[in-house]
Amino acid sequence: MDERIELVDKHREEHGLNACLRALNVSKGTWHYRMRGGSKAAEREERDRALHQPVVEIIRSHPSYGYRRIRPDLEEAIGEVVNGKRLRRLLNEWELNVHRSAARSRPSEIRTILADAEGHLNLLKEGRCPGPLEVLSTDFTELRYAGGTRKAWLMAMVDVDSAWVPGWAVGPSANRRLALECWDSVRDAYQGVGAELAEITVHSDQDSVYTSHAWLQTLLLDDGVRVSFSENGARGNPWIESFWARFKQENASLITEAGSLSDLREVVDRQMRYYNRERRHSGVGNRPPLAYLESEGLRPHQRCIN
Repeated sequence: MDERIELVDKHREEHGLNACLRALNVSKGTWHYRMRGGSKAAEREERDRALHQPVVEIIRSHPSYGYRRIRPDLEEAIGEVVNGKRLRRLLNEWELNVHRSAARSRPSEIRTILADAEGHLNLLKEGRCPGPLEVLSTDFTELRYAGGTRKAWLMAMVDVDSAWVPGWAVGPSANRRLALECWDSVRDAYQGVGAELAEITVHSDQDSVYTSHAWLQTLLLDDGVRVSFSENGARGNPWIESFWARFKQENASLITEAGSLSDLREVVDRQMRYYNRERRHSGVGNRPPLAYLESEGLRPHQRCIN
């Protein structure tokens, strides 16, 4: 009976409860008794609760997504198939559709400030030529792996002067959690080369992650950096776009062949370190970025520096 109850619970939202009960010869009384007070009800509630945080993270990153677009990102995040009817039911139960509609009706205070400062947001457009480790360019890019059937997001930061990539992070969604994970790795890397984060400039587009309170509080208030924003999309952030083009082209087959998110992270970690330590770059005298930084007097304190 337990196996039949599990099958009904698994397929009822797709095929309907009555059809499943008839097909598996389970009475309605038995079903309702088991689901009302038995262990199956608790298991179902626990499975539903486990989806709440991943769904919230996806909605924060993509406020306009309905359940059809949320579903593939959610399946990638948790590594299992999610029934569409179940997802719609949970969105209604959690009132996330209502919250998102209300949130979209008014711009955030940060968005209002950026709109008022339009024309003065890009601190790099005046032809500024920064020195080593003074300006970091950043963005997200999508990676297709598992033969192109699954997708993940990579965020990295590249030093505009040396082409060094001090930090990066790979995850199932392009969200604030991934951005702050990337920033944590940048902190460690700057400490490893004996450089200060205070008063450097971080340049990005105006993605919702980079204009969020959590991101700006961390950079501006906690670490004392300056922020600069592109005012014309990718054209206003050519350093990271150039890096993405090289990195994805040179590692295309390795990325595609990664079988899991864990495998993909290993590939990215390995190739990023190759890029920093061994790959020669014409823009810094045909030297690897870390060799160039050493020539500028910035010597790593750790052998394991990125």
